Amino acid sequence: MQAEPSVSSELAVALRRARRARGVSIASLAAQAGVSARLVSEFEQRKRPHVSLETALRLLRLVDMEVVIAPTSGPPSDSSTRAERARVRRATWTGVKSTLAQSDDPTPPASPAARLAAVAHVSRLAYAVRRAAR
Repeated sequence: MQAEPSVSSELAVALRRARRARGVSIASLAAQAGVSARLVSEFEQRKRPHVSLETALRLLRLVDMEVVIAPTSGPPSDSSTRAERARVRRATWTGVKSTLAQSDDPTPPASPAARLAAVAHVSRLAYAVRRAAR
């Protein structure tokens, strides 16, 4: 079973492709962003996955890229779809489901501490996305 790529990993790949396509060096990108060349290099190589969302978005903007957050499915079309969304929300509230993407078979974390950590992680992501939208 292969793990899904993280958002950070996808941003790193997009940054590297865009930077290379525009012929921008790591050093000049880092200087424009006000960060070290090592940070940019390690982020692109996915050796530093915990770069702040603000920094990642700034780097992407400097190579003329933007991040668009879009829903994975369209708006609810009938009451059964609305009921399914409500079921997913209830599962999220109880810590049973802690992912942002929909899946067919959610696997809850094993322990209460792991469930709490998963919910905290999703909360941090939502906060970062909200701050980035400002």
